[in-house]
Amino acid sequence: MIKVGIIGAGHRGRQTYGTLMKKFGCQISGVCDTDPIKLAVAREEYNLDNEYLFENKEDFFKKLDKEQFCNALIIATPDKDHYETVMKALDYDLDILLEKPICQTKEEAINISKKAAGSKNVLMMCYVLRYAPFYRNLKEILDSGEIGDIMSIVHNENIGYYHFAHSFVRGNWGNEKRSSPLILQKSCHDMDILLYLTGSRPKSINSYGSLSYFKEARQPKGAADRCLDCKFKETCIYSAPKFYGNLPLSGWRLVVTEDKTELGLEKALREGPFGRCVWKCDNDVCDHQAISIDFENDISAVFNLSAFSNEIHRNIKIQGTKGEIIGDDLDGEIEVNLFGSDKKTIYKKVKVNGSHGGGDEELIKAFIAAIKGDKEAVKTGAQESIMSHLMCFASEVSRKENIRVNIKDYIEK
Repeated sequence: MIKVGIIGAGHRGRQTYGTLMKKFGCQISGVCDTDPIKLAVAREEYNLDNEYLFENKEDFFKKLDKEQFCNALIIATPDKDHYETVMKALDYDLDILLEKPICQTKEEAINISKKAAGSKNVLMMCYVLRYAPFYRNLKEILDSGEIGDIMSIVHNENIGYYHFAHSFVRGNWGNEKRSSPLILQKSCHDMDILLYLTGSRPKSINSYGSLSYFKEARQPKGAADRCLDCKFKETCIYSAPKFYGNLPLSGWRLVVTEDKTELGLEKALREGPFGRCVWKCDNDVCDHQAISIDFENDISAVFNLSAFSNEIHRNIKIQGTKGEIIGDDLDGEIEVNLFGSDKKTIYKKVKVNGSHGGGDEELIKAFIAAIKGDKEAVKTGAQESIMSHLMCFASEVSRKENIRVNIKDYIEK
């Protein structure tokens, strides 16, 4: 029996990964979170005794010293706590699933990689896109040689106006000091996918971007600092009552408060971070950014991320010596056009379950398979995942210092 401990019982840790681990036959045997409400929910959800509920990770590991109550661990704490938690967890006989981003600095990334290299256990990063059917299909087409050698890639992450406001303005990842830069928190996925598709390492990176819209200077005249008090609450596209009372964000309502009543929601919007005006928050991360990357195998790539899209999706164009690929993970369709031919191949949409195009489920299936002995199921171990983080760190150096960063020099430095 795989017995799973969870450190960080929020949206990803408990609601996503914990739910899936339980669905696939694992037992959730201990939960740690600083929020007593989340612990109370976990107690009921997983039928846990109080001795297996922990308000801090120190108590979690002290209990583990006395009793091996779990043999697998999900780490989904706030970003700033990932490094300390995983470095401690690597001292135990545990298979570990670590939410991205894995850490916040170049030095931390290298330290984790070195320590994990000496472990016989699984350390798997939550780069769910590598496990999603859409990107696996894309990789198979590229590896088949159908469009020849890859010359260039244009890849877009469309964050979605409502997702950005929820997570990167009002939410946990809006402030760089509290979490991490947007490129690291949101788009280390995308750096990883570019590494995966190109099969190469980056030579250099250039990055541009800024926080241009979600700031006080853009707040409409006469707007209140909280949506419930604002005269524009019925018309503003970022109105919190509209966000969390109806679609598109009704599914994320439990992130705002575990209290499912209307009074509970109103209290959370009056007192908590999700009821704030999007132009009067403490956010400082970019709301748009563009990055150009030169790879060692002469592939050039441009990556663009933006808050300003209607839907949450990624779309990509890959140009090769024999043809081109156009794909969008929202509908799961991949179109291949070969040069000198009128033939257009449309790869059928893949039926997927759950979020990230089915990547969440496939990630958990791979983690369970790896625990049971199939180490080849892990596509995102520490060694594979470090470079994507280094690319993000280098991108921020480029953006803030207005320079092009040579990756080899950056790592050696």
